[in-house]
Amino acid sequence: MDQVVANNFLESARGLAALITTLRERFDRERRLPGELVETLGDAGFFGMWLPRALGGPELDPLSFLTVIEELARLDGSVGWCTVIPAGYGRLAGALDETVAREIFGSGRAVLVGTLNPTGKAVAVPSGYRVSGKWGYGSFIHRSHWVLGNCITYDAERPRRDATGGPELRLALFPRAETEVLDVWRVGGLRGTGSDDYQVNDLFVPEERTIPLPDFFPVPRQPGPLYAVPMTSTFVSCIATVALGIARAAIEALGEIAGGKTPMGSQTVLREKPFAQANMARAEALVRAGRAYLFDELGRVWQEALASRPVSLQQRAHVRLAACHATQCAIEAVDLVYALAGGSSIYEGNRLERCFRDIHVAGQHVAVAPMANQEPVGRVLFGLDPGMTRF
Repeated sequence: MDQVVANNFLESARGLAALITTLRERFDRERRLPGELVETLGDAGFFGMWLPRALGGPELDPLSFLTVIEELARLDGSVGWCTVIPAGYGRLAGALDETVAREIFGSGRAVLVGTLNPTGKAVAVPSGYRVSGKWGYGSFIHRSHWVLGNCITYDAERPRRDATGGPELRLALFPRAETEVLDVWRVGGLRGTGSDDYQVNDLFVPEERTIPLPDFFPVPRQPGPLYAVPMTSTFVSCIATVALGIARAAIEALGEIAGGKTPMGSQTVLREKPFAQANMARAEALVRAGRAYLFDELGRVWQEALASRPVSLQQRAHVRLAACHATQCAIEAVDLVYALAGGSSIYEGNRLERCFRDIHVAGQHVAVAPMANQEPVGRVLFGLDPGMTRF
């Protein structure tokens, strides 16, 4: 039954191709997804794919979930990105009181967005917290219903400390209507994500709408194995899978171009050129290899969760490394096919041009950037601690 549900989501994703093609030119102009597309995504249930079964959600396994996201990102990078953020945050319903989870997530159409960077401050007061802060990269915030802000918890002016001596982190969830959005998202790629900054000032958030985040892990209240998987492992995998979907789209776009393009000075179409054939094969291998490593490592973590065994630091390190590696493979593959298409790839409205812009923005995300991830992973592989708290 679970596989049937997953397949239905995948078929629904594929069915969006015509609508996305029709609306795509608005993504860059409006710097957000059109409302009619958002409604369609909501109707199909994509935003609720990780909601607990106790709330009527499908609680998809991670690999099925990522396969759907990959397909949406293949149709368009901004669509994949804007779906994976609220869909991924659906797992937070498993860390909330069931009544509060129903209030926030409802029937699965509600959109919760926000950033996990702890740039907010939550001061403890009776029955809740006074929250202030400014957060960057609020992807999909213009179409959201609820917003989260990761905060350092304070008692008056003194920050609380967790068991390791570091600052105590807490996610605060508040209505979008109580949030000020700052218009800053003027970028090259993923323009349709509308990833503007946002802020609140001295906003009261009830205790029950906050989630403690020890070791960057929302302690589950639901029994499903999904909520036992480390949040960092699922988060980095989500970002990497969007990159893989974009790369798949780029390879397809080159295939469409190569059959009708004759390079200048040649009598032979591009797909008949040996160097084009070799580089097309190289791009295909890169994407498949990156995907295989990521899905294999996350699959191992999932098996541990199914068996109610704790996920080891080494396993978390391999998921993080696989996500970083998959993203770099995706970037290299897009660069290869973009170069092969020559002047045909540079014009706005060309699918390959959009893939090139989108993949290089996606690859800058701290969750998958080599400079932020390879050193801590290497430390773990040497038997050391990762040297960072959000691992």
